Amino acid sequence: MNQHVRRLFHICGVGGALLFGVASALRAQDAGTISGRVIDVSSNAPVASAQIQVVGTTRGAVTGDDGRYRIAGMRPGTYQVRALRLGFQASAQTVDVATGGTTEANFSLSPAAISLEQVVTTATGERERKREIGSAVSTLQPQPEQIASAQNVSQLLTGKIPGVDVQQAGGTVGTASRIRIRGATSISLTNEPLIVIDGIRFNNNVGNSATTGSTTIGVGGQVPSRFNDINPEDVETYEVLKGPAAAAQYGTAAANGVIQITTKHGRSGKPRWTTFIEGGTIRDVTDYPANYSQLATQRTATGGRIICNLDSQTRGLCTPNPDSLLIFNPLVANSPFINGHRGAYGASVSGGNDQVTYYTGGNFDREQGVFEISQDQRASGRANVSIQLHDNWNVQLGTSYLAAHTRLPQNDNNVLGVVSSGLLGNAFDDPTAHGYLSGQLPQAIYAINTRQDVQRFENTVNTSYQPLSWLTATGVAGLDYLNRYDNEVVPPNKVTFGSLPDGQRNSNPYSIYNYTANGTLSAAFTPFAGIKSTTKVSGLFNKELIRGTQAFGAKLLSGTTSLSGTTARFAVSETNTDNKTASKLIREDLAFSDRIFLSGALRNDKNSAFGQNFGSINYPSVTLSWVVNEEPFFPKNNVFNSLRLRAASGRSGQKPNFRDAITFFNAQTVTVAGTDQAGIVVGGTGNPNLRPERSKETELGFDAGFFGERIGLEVTHYSKRTDDLLIAVPLPPSLGLTTTQFKNLGTVTNKGMEYLVTAKVLDINPAAFDLTFTGSTNDNVLVSLGKLPSGAPVPPIIVNTQQQHREGVPLGSYFQRAITFKDTNGDGIIARSEITLTDTAVNLGNPLPKVQYGVSPTLTLMKIFRVSALFDHKGKYKLFNNTRRFRCSFGNCQEAYVKTTPLADQAASIGISLGTDAGYIEDASFTKLRELAFSVRAPDSWVRAFGGHNMELTVAGRNLHTWTKYTGFDPEINSSPGANFSTSDFLTLPPTRNWVVRMTTSF
Repeated sequence: MNQHVRRLFHICGVGGALLFGVASALRAQDAGTISGRVIDVSSNAPVASAQIQVVGTTRGAVTGDDGRYRIAGMRPGTYQVRALRLGFQASAQTVDVATGGTTEANFSLSPAAISLEQVVTTATGERERKREIGSAVSTLQPQPEQIASAQNVSQLLTGKIPGVDVQQAGGTVGTASRIRIRGATSISLTNEPLIVIDGIRFNNNVGNSATTGSTTIGVGGQVPSRFNDINPEDVETYEVLKGPAAAAQYGTAAANGVIQITTKHGRSGKPRWTTFIEGGTIRDVTDYPANYSQLATQRTATGGRIICNLDSQTRGLCTPNPDSLLIFNPLVANSPFINGHRGAYGASVSGGNDQVTYYTGGNFDREQGVFEISQDQRASGRANVSIQLHDNWNVQLGTSYLAAHTRLPQNDNNVLGVVSSGLLGNAFDDPTAHGYLSGQLPQAIYAINTRQDVQRFENTVNTSYQPLSWLTATGVAGLDYLNRYDNEVVPPNKVTFGSLPDGQRNSNPYSIYNYTANGTLSAAFTPFAGIKSTTKVSGLFNKELIRGTQAFGAKLLSGTTSLSGTTARFAVSETNTDNKTASKLIREDLAFSDRIFLSGALRNDKNSAFGQNFGSINYPSVTLSWVVNEEPFFPKNNVFNSLRLRAASGRSGQKPNFRDAITFFNAQTVTVAGTDQAGIVVGGTGNPNLRPERSKETELGFDAGFFGERIGLEVTHYSKRTDDLLIAVPLPPSLGLTTTQFKNLGTVTNKGMEYLVTAKVLDINPAAFDLTFTGSTNDNVLVSLGKLPSGAPVPPIIVNTQQQHREGVPLGSYFQRAITFKDTNGDGIIARSEITLTDTAVNLGNPLPKVQYGVSPTLTLMKIFRVSALFDHKGKYKLFNNTRRFRCSFGNCQEAYVKTTPLADQAASIGISLGTDAGYIEDASFTKLRELAFSVRAPDSWVRAFGGHNMELTVAGRNLHTWTKYTGFDPEINSSPGANFSTSDFLTLPPTRNWVVRMTTSF
């Protein structure tokens, strides 16, 4: 481990020990205590994990499983105590604390579909109630069955939050998903959201890149996931700030939204243990098509056999030999698939006393995919400690560690891929390759050993100090350190393709550091009765440092696996990037009678990736929240119970990539007088005027409760505009520079609606039925690409052969010459003469869904049995079925030979020869039974007999059924999840069907 990181761990450890000792020694001589219990008013059951806040101070507590809490060390005086819990209406009461005495404050909370008292974390690490925020913030607190249904954090978020699109790219274990919040905003920069854990930034790079990716070794398409390095067992809540209106205070990082994650913390009381163990199956249930071919009666001049497809027959080029249709399926005859499995176990403990509370946990996960070499193994641990140094000073320390080992199979856009080699193979068996394109069975290709080994450390310090009743100081500091080792070895004489028989080795170690430091002073005043003013001033700093090397060698000595054993074709490169952001933030909050809240903020950012002629940028924001139902004029009835109106507007941005703004040179060998000399070439042409991309967003919405808060409704309209898009503009070759230079030119907009409905449909003993509906729309339009120096508009940007960025349509839209056909002669075969193409390429659709919704019903019987499900729908988008297209271009698809196949399929196949792929750009709308879980909770009397507190058994399934018109394997497939826009179903392993059994016990 890096010496600097070891030193930091040592300092944190020593500091934590000192703080623990100080907290144990400090005692307020005249302190009192507030204690009590929180229960559910409808059932009298204890409410666990409720947050207890002493308003106007930094003090608080969390209720235990018995609903009890205790806050010691309170100075004598009068306080307002508030109890909050997601899913319940908040409650508050005033208490008097006497010297050395204990004041009891008990709370009875009513269930509520809408909770305005829910606490949300701000960009500076502070906490504020949802009612004070004028923007839409979605919160997810996962249930145990949801954790069981998901293999990772990405899957856990899928279909549960309006406006968040999680695209599960395939079924390879340990790989990434593509996440988009309110559409795509950038052409040249990432569209992934910012991730913040306990106040510090968390590296979320995706793709295959030396500077901005999650790996440096490709296997055809799928890439590892940094987001999934997060352990879902340690997470308390996920909060999603969906755009600049909500995330403006994050500045030059928040244009794509922010996912804030709060990990679990301890609570006072005796140690409470929670253990789990789970095991399950991972299965590929795809029905893969066979390969087809047919022979002609004619032969070549040398006597060779001629393939005779329908196209050749209609053109009179061949006559099919009767009974010569060949059909063979290598993926069935010599199946590479196995029944995969997953297993996990772990334990956590929380507890503490009045001064110190703690949470610590650890777990081990292992997944075996449906290929023999597809494996992912993770061991992780976390420890969080909260120390009340004084009645006005709290410090929280957190640390986590992950060791992950992933082995990736060759697949997707890869001749040696397992699925691709079978689908593009032969229509007959052969003694060597048995129909596989690679010339070998997949088991021989498994000799390619591609791995990623990760060690990841995260350390955080959060502190809150209130020296005066009106002044509070908060601070957040931490480091996310990622040690990543991408490596691959191909043993000699094992893989026969190309130069691989020579053997080769890649060894690419990387160290990535992400530092965060924030400090805030907050001053609160009451200038007039009923009006509260809070002024906040913050300083913020972030630094991301990447250090990596890439080394390659070939002609590997047999029996060795290191670079030392290679003897030819050496290549080495080094990556060093250093990006810093320094920020200032001022914010003013006004609260009127605790029901009208007006907030304005201004953040100023200076970033090292900005052009040298551009100084800093300002990001203003303003929000308004009005709790209308607390006004005297609001009618009091049991039909329309609550109403909050909200509005927000804000700006945020996205910095250019490292070196986009500067001109740099690369080394190049040149030969002078027969001798190699060191030389240089221009590596990139910088732009000293380069600015960040700027996004402005406006939100309008409301939250409402009906029928005694049994039904909750949240509606939000958003309109987001991003200007100064980074566009790669062509440069004249005569300049002797690179071919392009980045300039701030383009504009893109995203508009849409978001809905959340939560309903307690039935709540009578012995049955309860809850229903949650999430919905969203997104209309993405590329408004402008800007103009060239000549004044001419920037031409459409080509993403790939099928996708383009064109003005007036969504980013990454599919463009091809449209195809129409008619079986004029009625022979059941489409000929070239029966096909018509448009003169030019036309827009055939967008790659991101315009409509999404999810339905989550939950049925509970006798408070013991629970059945829950998630139906996930995505609609109004297209997907390029490149698997079908490539099979037909390779001449082995069914529609190329069989007259009874649909005419549209025949036309699509012929279209390839005519220069269009329009027939393979398909409607990918689908509805999926994403999750289904059955849970049974042991009766309390049984659990208590064994000295426990709770025991629950869950059986959960994932990806159980899909309703779609898409003809490919699965409409969610994406062979390029690390790319910004490139989207296709290209020989990718589809998402697998998983079942898991999980036992959770607490005692």
